Amino acid sequence: MRRRRRSGFSLMEVVLSIFLLGVVAVVFGALYPVAERLSGGAKYRATALMLAERRMEAVKLLGYGNLNYDGLRAYGLIDAQPNTSPFSFTNTDNTRNESPARMLPQGTGQIVIEDTEWDVRRVVVRVSWMDRNGRQQTVELRTLVTNL
Repeated sequence: MRRRRRSGFSLMEVVLSIFLLGVVAVVFGALYPVAERLSGGAKYRATALMLAERRMEAVKLLGYGNLNYDGLRAYGLIDAQPNTSPFSFTNTDNTRNESPARMLPQGTGQIVIEDTEWDVRRVVVRVSWMDRNGRQQTVELRTLVTNL
């Protein structure tokens, strides 16, 4: 007599497969909120860095002679107030330029200009925002601009 081969899965194999699938689902379910939170933080940091880089490039293009309230304001790079360094660009009136207040939670922007040596100015661009935990985060870029 010939033995017949059984086809299909045994009950034990089915139960083990369901158990393993459940463990994998629980692990992914637990990691999803963490990944979502980290992704949001990275998105805000990238946005802040982009804002700071664009503002820094615009300031460098203006040149040494325009690194004052009138020069920065004429090109729409800063807010109307304050009119001395540190200047704010939190809610720039010029809508062509991105505003930290519109793009980041409680976002603020600042440009600090200091005379360091004869014909050399230090420029610091800061963009700050509140993360989901209520902590203030900041991106800061620095450069020197000379009078050539």
